[in-house]
Amino acid sequence: MLRKVPVSHVSGIGQAKQKLLAELGVFSVDDLVHYFPFRYEDRRLQPFEAFQDGTRVTARVVVEGTCAVRWVQGKSICTARLRVDQRFPITGIWFNQHYLKSQLVDGRVCTVTGKYDRARNTLVVSHTEFKTHQSTGTQLEWVPVYTVSKSLSSVQLQAMIRQAMTQFGPQIEDVLPSSLIRRYKLISHVEAVTHLHFPANQEDLHQSHRRLAFEEFFLFQLQLQWFRRYREQTVGGIGKAIAADAWKLFSSSLPATMTNAQVEACKTIQQDLQAAKPMSRIVQGDVGSGKTWVAFWAAYAAYRAGYQTALMAPTEILAMQHFEEAQRRLQSLGMRFCLLTGSTTEKERTAILAQIKAGELDLVIGTHALITGDVEFFRLGLVVTDEQHRFGVSQRALFREKGDQPDVLFLSATPIPRTLALAIYGDLDVSVLNELPAGRMPIKTYWLRLKEEDKAIRFVRRELAAGRQAFVVAPLIEESEKVADVASANELYVRLQERFAGFTVGLLHGKMTAREKGRAMHEFVTGQIRVIVSTTVIEVGIHVPNASVMLIYHAERFGLAQLHQLRGRVGRGTHQSLCVLLSDAPSEMSKQRLETMVKTVDGFEIAQRDLELRGPGEFLGLRQSGLPEFTVGDLTRDFKIMEVARSEATALVCSADFWLLPEYERLRVRLESVPSGSYFKQ
Repeated sequence: MLRKVPVSHVSGIGQAKQKLLAELGVFSVDDLVHYFPFRYEDRRLQPFEAFQDGTRVTARVVVEGTCAVRWVQGKSICTARLRVDQRFPITGIWFNQHYLKSQLVDGRVCTVTGKYDRARNTLVVSHTEFKTHQSTGTQLEWVPVYTVSKSLSSVQLQAMIRQAMTQFGPQIEDVLPSSLIRRYKLISHVEAVTHLHFPANQEDLHQSHRRLAFEEFFLFQLQLQWFRRYREQTVGGIGKAIAADAWKLFSSSLPATMTNAQVEACKTIQQDLQAAKPMSRIVQGDVGSGKTWVAFWAAYAAYRAGYQTALMAPTEILAMQHFEEAQRRLQSLGMRFCLLTGSTTEKERTAILAQIKAGELDLVIGTHALITGDVEFFRLGLVVTDEQHRFGVSQRALFREKGDQPDVLFLSATPIPRTLALAIYGDLDVSVLNELPAGRMPIKTYWLRLKEEDKAIRFVRRELAAGRQAFVVAPLIEESEKVADVASANELYVRLQERFAGFTVGLLHGKMTAREKGRAMHEFVTGQIRVIVSTTVIEVGIHVPNASVMLIYHAERFGLAQLHQLRGRVGRGTHQSLCVLLSDAPSEMSKQRLETMVKTVDGFEIAQRDLELRGPGEFLGLRQSGLPEFTVGDLTRDFKIMEVARSEATALVCSADFWLLPEYERLRVRLESVPSGSYFKQ
């Protein structure tokens, strides 16, 4: 296997080059041949008529006259008259390439690539090729560009890769079964690797990307589905006998009728709880879609079957909200519950721990305090994790160990496009809440410039005068020299007390103590505070039906998903709600984000747009979220390939042929080499 062959076995790679490659994370021959370019320079020849202002172009030119060189502050500037297509004269400019003067002589034919300026009729040349390829009739069209260091150029790296492919190319394994290769008309793995490094044309790149993206996605999905099958067949769960009248009692206790999506999710969860295998389900819903009621149904069903439930939230504010909602919804149904957070006093904690261990509490709501070693459950049957992507793998693992293979339900208020969901939740069952409760009106969103702040203040005062409440969000807690002219929560709190004279203004941010935050939120929920000035600490879970306006300062500093979450703090009552975005939007991406917010309130549409604008890593923001890193596949662009790969992987794992036929042996070896325990603890 080439993974075990040191890169020093490639001819021409000594200790010095080996050290440079190690800085790039390249240690084996396999690492080297799979170290792919991150982009390609398009060097297809273009006629002068096709030149676009401000774009990179490549053309065959003839040098006319001599090249002039001048020096400005120690840097050279070469200029030469060039004739394109033997007719059109332009001026070529080379920065810091004075060594080309001896070659840029009258009548010399060369190929140049650079940025064209139509107004000045100039071409700032970045690459000059003096070989005209007339003897072979070929011209390099797509030039790979690698991530390299100052001491190692793309050209040098490509030369090493070429040597490695010459020596070891025949030893590169093809793990995909021949049946899949034939079905989708894929080129071989070694062909794909070769073409990515040395493409002859655009079709080479397309077919190579198609093959390797499918392979990456297929192997990833195969691993997920294999682990899922392993878990279902070897990890025994406990089927819970839920009382026959549980659903009727629970649903009739609610103040409103559940949406069809909520009802469907509840039915599916009941089936999962009754099955003799551990549930692993995520309920993914837009802001305000009613995930909490679905989670409470799961907890109530587990309670009626004689089991305890633990509900873990990422913040004390959100845990407090769940606790208060539980008091309203579950107390009348006979459930006993508590709140356990880092702010719980030692005396209260000791009493709560004893009750949990004795089985005197049916639902324990809290933060990461729930996973400390001294928390022992009497009969833990269900774990609910809210905003699951905010918890690390190790934290979730500790929770699973506190019960005898408890059922696990994840909640996510961050709508995630289907492609990304297949990558992150590929081994989970997914329930989607895509309806808003009856009576909810869509939130109206406006984008105003910062100079229009007075207009925004009038919006807010109008809502306050009507008896309602408002959120004001700032990107910073306090003023910063590094980001001048950006509103902070502390500064706005002081300034807005005058602008909202006659109404109580409160302050909430992450540097306050848990007790201070709890008091501020309690006063806002009860209406004692009419305007709460905050940071994104209120992004998730805050439920105040009387709040009808959200004012966000410097909205360009937030991602689309974050803006959508903030907007979701209003619109939870029966009144028409507003979201006002104050921003001068300095970049094109900022403008596109804000325009998207104004156009739609659909969280899944917004999430897809955010994914397109920022890419998967930036979209999720957290490395612990479980997002896999793909070398070739792009979750934004290659969503159809991911769907096909998942379908094929699922079918193959469930097929008896997979475990018997020789053509799948390499796949089986690869899967069985992955430690199952390391995955299941996720």
